[in-house]
Amino acid sequence: SSVPVENAKEYSGIMTEVNTYQDQMILSFIMGMEPLDNFDAFVEELKKLGIEKAIEYQQAGLDTYNSH
Repeated sequence: SSVPVENAKEYSGIMTEVNTYQDQMILSFIMGMEPLDNFDAFVEELKKLGIEKAIEYQQAGLDTYNSH
């Protein structure tokens, strides 16, 4: 992972929750158990789980890596 060490634990916790929720919901969308009208709510829930913070951490790691 390219996430800075000081953020790795938080990043890992966020991504564990995000991946679990995402896997469950994507399958529900594919199987038709979840209407596609709920996709925006799915994205909002990912944001509540911290996906944007995780993306920031990943970008910071990439920026550091690319600057070397």
